[in-house]
Amino acid sequence: MRFTYHPFSSVVVAIAVWLGLLPLSPLLSELEPVLAHSWFILGASAVVGLGLALLRAPRALILFSQLLVIVGVLAWRGLEMAPAGEPLESLQLLTAEGVEAIRSNPPPLPMESGVLWLTLVFTAVLVIVVELLVNGLEQPAWTIAPLALGYGISALIITRDLDWLLLVPVIAGYVAILLSVTGAGEAAGRASRAGSYHVSRTLVGLATGAAALALAIVIATTIPMGEKQPWNDGGSDGPIQLSDPTVRLNEDLHRPTDAPVLTYRTSNGEPAYLRTVALPSLSQSGAGLLPMSLSRSGMERTYEHRDNAERVEVEVQMAAVPSEYLPAPFAAAKWDADGLWSYDPDTLSIVAAGEDRIQQTVNLHYKVESDIPSPTRSQIQAAGAGGGLDSVTREVPRGLDPSVTALTTQVVGDATTAGDKALRIQQFLRSDAFDYSLQAPTSSSGSDAISSFLLDQRSGYCIHFASAMIAMARVEGIDARMAIGFTPGQQQDDGTYAVTSHDAHAWPELYLDGLGWVAFEPTPAYQGNPEYVDPSAMQPEASPTPAPESSPTPTVAPTVAPPSAEPTPTAQPTAPDASDGGIGATGGWILGALALLLLLALPALIRIGLRQARLRAGQEPDRAADSAWNEVRALFADYRLPWPEGSPGPVGVAAAEDLPPDGAAALKEISSTVERSRFARDGAAPTELPAQVNALRSVLSGNATTGTRLKALLVPASLWQSGR
Repeated sequence: MRFTYHPFSSVVVAIAVWLGLLPLSPLLSELEPVLAHSWFILGASAVVGLGLALLRAPRALILFSQLLVIVGVLAWRGLEMAPAGEPLESLQLLTAEGVEAIRSNPPPLPMESGVLWLTLVFTAVLVIVVELLVNGLEQPAWTIAPLALGYGISALIITRDLDWLLLVPVIAGYVAILLSVTGAGEAAGRASRAGSYHVSRTLVGLATGAAALALAIVIATTIPMGEKQPWNDGGSDGPIQLSDPTVRLNEDLHRPTDAPVLTYRTSNGEPAYLRTVALPSLSQSGAGLLPMSLSRSGMERTYEHRDNAERVEVEVQMAAVPSEYLPAPFAAAKWDADGLWSYDPDTLSIVAAGEDRIQQTVNLHYKVESDIPSPTRSQIQAAGAGGGLDSVTREVPRGLDPSVTALTTQVVGDATTAGDKALRIQQFLRSDAFDYSLQAPTSSSGSDAISSFLLDQRSGYCIHFASAMIAMARVEGIDARMAIGFTPGQQQDDGTYAVTSHDAHAWPELYLDGLGWVAFEPTPAYQGNPEYVDPSAMQPEASPTPAPESSPTPTVAPTVAPPSAEPTPTAQPTAPDASDGGIGATGGWILGALALLLLLALPALIRIGLRQARLRAGQEPDRAADSAWNEVRALFADYRLPWPEGSPGPVGVAAAEDLPPDGAAALKEISSTVERSRFARDGAAPTELPAQVNALRSVLSGNATTGTRLKALLVPASLWQSGR
């Protein structure tokens, strides 16, 4: 395929890239803003490319000018959408907004300013790459890769099969590029009527594109391709927005109506705590979630403390209860449930990730395999504090009364191990010094509530006991977090266990050396693990309200109840905000990486521009010959080949000795033409010199090693030698 530089190629490239954006429609709630705003970038690139091409400017200058105008228009559009402030900081915040929207929302993404900005950055990168391939490297056939990138991204992210019609604009743009840069000046075109020739080329191109599309459709529908997106089994699913379980728990704890939540059966016939989520953070404002990085599989390999646990299969039948978490015993290893589910490697919480994710548990039947730990009391007493975790699970909440530290020291006494200290804290909280009551004066788990609970009130329900034990454990340097879920429930005649809203519960998990996360039960109204919890320390079950009739169990509503009228604070498992150097810093790194790539490509662009300038048409014969000979000498420098001294004729003969036959022949022809143009009385026509030089360049590239070719492209030595 012979490449022909056409002034309108930049216009065709802009149209092709615009068509390549259409397959992004399944990912975005609105594609129209993207298509409209992208023309600011694509139009600027097309206008600059067309104008400079008509002025016969060197291609390197055209590409560099397009790069400048694309970056300028992109920055202009970004600053129009970004919050006011310093330009770079504003673009970083806009990038942060877009990244957060992508990470916290399933597709289709809401068309927010940050999302629109990122799609414009994507468009700018695409048009730069396609222009470089078409008009810089003269490799238009490779443009199928960037043009199909939008379709590939949609196919990777969207779980359903994409409509084949989305591939049509990609193929149309690709065929248009091929037709725009090939054919002009071919022998077949000169030997026939130009109009008929170009019509036939167009028809052949369209037929080829249609055949490729038909072949793709046939392959996709007849050949078994396996499960859609199998790589998601081990890949990250990206964080999503999760409600705060403690707020929901506190709202529902005082609702007296009991309602069925689920029934379950275990493979060993034993009851089990069913955990929904863990809250690693305990701050001045209370227990809370941390950013999650969700995955689809590999859960069995994530948690390392499974050796001393019992593998138990739990079969669960949910009632008509919506939830964003899948109740399962800790530590879950695998699950089998309809819908789209992911898990957090840090907490092993199983989280709904489908389009209608809150409703995924409604009447859901599923199975979970868990490695349930059951350490003995002696093992816990001998265990030290574990390590290697995020420091957030050891942070003592700010604002905690210093008397709590003194009380903790008094409670642990002469205990020397972390496990023994944990047992003594648990025993203290289950003692007669505390009362279980749903009528606690505060429903918070923050530092003020913890201080009041331990030092003054000493009356509360599960969240108070759990947060108190977590705080005291952290005072002693033990990693601790809060688990939210359900107690085992009541066994039925058929051997299943029935769990209701009154079985909702919160309890602490402490991380011990060699044992991993160990669940404790400081709330005296619940039995817990009898191996290291004294069941005799239980208190009579409390009534949920002061009504005359008492409930048989503590009124603890599930975290999955419908939302209240007031907005519930949410915890978004996303990267840290820009003010903390998280997402904003990421945006800065992205912009910095793009700038670095452009800087690295600058020598190649300059070298390409010099080559085009030396071999351009329309020069005076003697100047054209000298420029062509300078390009040959530069090629030898780029490919690290020796260059003899002397006039073109002798140099061509001497340098040809180290070349293969086709390269030697091309070099001798070039040197002969240049020699005659300089010294012959009638000169010599240099019209064939550009083709001869390009032929020589192809031979040198084909016979060079991969490393030498890369050096010749990215760090051409002729630039530095010319400088000297």
